[in-house]
Amino acid sequence: MDDPVDTPRCPICATPAAELTPWLDIPIDVKTGQAISSGGLVWCRACDVGLMRRELTPEEVRVSYDMAAYYTHGQSHFPEVAAGPVDRVLVKLAWLTDQGRMMDAARLQALQPEARRVLDIGCGGGDFVATLAAPGRELFGVDPDPKAREVAAGRGVTVEAGTAEAIPPSVREQRFDLILMTHVLEHCADPGRALRNVHGLLAPGGGFYCEVPNCAALHFQTYAEISEMLDVPRHLKFFTPQSLRRLMEEAGFEIVEEVHHGRTRHFSPGWRAWENQVHRRLRDNGGGKVTPRRTLGRDLALLARSAFAPPDRKYDCIGLFARARRPWVRAGTGSPG
Repeated sequence: MDDPVDTPRCPICATPAAELTPWLDIPIDVKTGQAISSGGLVWCRACDVGLMRRELTPEEVRVSYDMAAYYTHGQSHFPEVAAGPVDRVLVKLAWLTDQGRMMDAARLQALQPEARRVLDIGCGGGDFVATLAAPGRELFGVDPDPKAREVAAGRGVTVEAGTAEAIPPSVREQRFDLILMTHVLEHCADPGRALRNVHGLLAPGGGFYCEVPNCAALHFQTYAEISEMLDVPRHLKFFTPQSLRRLMEEAGFEIVEEVHHGRTRHFSPGWRAWENQVHRRLRDNGGGKVTPRRTLGRDLALLARSAFAPPDRKYDCIGLFARARRPWVRAGTGSPG
């Protein structure tokens, strides 16, 4: 018997979730405290990617973003914690061995100097794309969140409702010199479709920057289900640098440059306090055997192990800048997608 249409599959090899290795079980949305039945996660060892055991319903997706404090609304859920002497030492030690660099406007300008039309898919409040404003340049955005779209429009972005998998028709008819998709692919039920959509929206010679949380990072692997980067049920897929590279290449992209960042912040007092709140909430709500809470000893050990680790293991974010390698052909039709 065939699997139901909505059965989750590995986004690379298409193995059904039921046949993959059980990974983590998250019984509640730690940001809202609401019980969820979608927090059972599995891992495809062959492709190095994680996913949910079942798809979210549209209503579950809507509810998961209905919260007062979320970064796309310009608000933080992290507690305000005054840094003590120990906190300052931890942050200083992390900073001294942090060579990560974010993809910023200057770097994108160098990679794509002639970009006149820029599209940010999943633009949120437009924080990133607005930094690319320049004379003669048009900024566009797509986002499903009406609150975020309102904020982005106030920053001069022409923004429409939609997602990476469901590009609005008026945007689908256009072509763009530069497309951004930062911390969006992990929210996609079908990341392969999202990447193929991007491929079809690029103008000749156009560039594409994609960034996701890095599940191969030592911080993520040390603190697992209490890690801020997990963010179930908003995150549906969980990538490593290896799986992101492979998925983008299979969608017809050629990787031009990669960036890694996200290290020092893990040792800040607010970040550590928040992840211990997550630990407590999971423990008190049937989380079973939860990863141990953050302590000074564990953090020092993590600091030492990650200090000279390779970038794919050291930083919590991986970003790839790419260009279209070839026309993507829709399976079974012989015509471009």
